[in-house]
Amino acid sequence: MNKKRFTLKGFFFSFIWLAFILYGIDLATKLPIGLNFNEGDTVAELIPGFLRIQLVFNKNAAFGLGTNNAILNRVLYIIIAFIITGIVITIYILKYKKFNALVKSCLMLIVAGALGNLTDRLFFKFSNYCVVDWIDFYGIWQWHFNIADSCIVVGGIMLIVYLIVDEIKTNLKSKEKEKIVEGKVLSNEEKSRLFDNPDNEKSENNENNN
Repeated sequence: MNKKRFTLKGFFFSFIWLAFILYGIDLATKLPIGLNFNEGDTVAELIPGFLRIQLVFNKNAAFGLGTNNAILNRVLYIIIAFIITGIVITIYILKYKKFNALVKSCLMLIVAGALGNLTDRLFFKFSNYCVVDWIDFYGIWQWHFNIADSCIVVGGIMLIVYLIVDEIKTNLKSKEKEKIVEGKVLSNEEKSRLFDNPDNEKSENNENNN
């Protein structure tokens, strides 16, 4: 029973389930629109003059990036999607224990998005193996996108912001430690405890408080 609970808990905090859910939502929104409407059809006007659901088969990448050769684009983006997915999964596996919940969720967002658009290019014959885009904020820009694109962008931005904030915090902590030892002569052992192993420093402080 305890082993089962541990397994379920580990699965929950792995955030792999998040990738499955978002991947499923991406497919569940693409297929009904792509199979029942023609390219260029406006399915719904959600916010007049600003947001609508309009079907577009995108042979390029996000924001229209790509070449004029549809076959070259398909092959290129399939390779890129496999590489990105492989790299993210490898990093995730190797660094799993060091990542917090936010980093894990960001990585799973990126994986879900990459797999979502990869599915279109591999299996969606009805779109001529192009990505099915349907979200159109035509009031502010010209590009269409989908749930998979959103996952990649949101996951990537969140991860970048986290890494920047974490780097700033690390630098601030380092400066605080430098102030502590300023004007003091410390042995190599003391310096090692203070700068290389903060857990030792915390344990020593706890012992002194006790």
